[in-house]
Amino acid sequence: MSYFDEGFAEVTYDSEIGAIVARMDEYAEGDEFRRYMDSIIDAMADTGSDRIIADTSEIPPLDQDDQQWSVVDWAPRAENSGLEHMAMVMPESVVSEMSIENVVEMSDDTINRELFDELEDAKTWIGRQ
Repeated sequence: MSYFDEGFAEVTYDSEIGAIVARMDEYAEGDEFRRYMDSIIDAMADTGSDRIIADTSEIPPLDQDDQQWSVVDWAPRAENSGLEHMAMVMPESVVSEMSIENVVEMSDDTINRELFDELEDAKTWIGRQ
C-alpha cells in the first residue's frame, strides 16, 4: 500500500515484513521533505507498524535545517507513535552518508537504528525485529 508517491520520494507498507519502507532519491527540503517524513508517521498509524526501512541509498545530502528538524521534531513524534526499529540503507555518496550519520549521532531517543549497505540486509534485519 502506498502512503506517499511523489517524484522525489515514496512511502509504502511491505506486508511481508510488516514494515514501512521509505525511499527518497531526489533533493527535497523544507515543506516537501517534511510532508514526506510526516507521511511515514501516518503510515505507521494506519498499519500499526513499529518498524521502518529508510532506503537512503540514493538520497542527496540533507539540508542542515531538515537534519535538525528530523532530530528535534520528527523523531520524538515517530517514537511517540510507536516507532521502535529503523533499518537505514546508507547512501552511496560520502557527503550524503555524512548527513545521515549526523542525524543518527544527534538523535537522543530509544529508537533502535541499524545501518546497512544493502536493502536486502535491512529487510532481513527488520523482519526479525
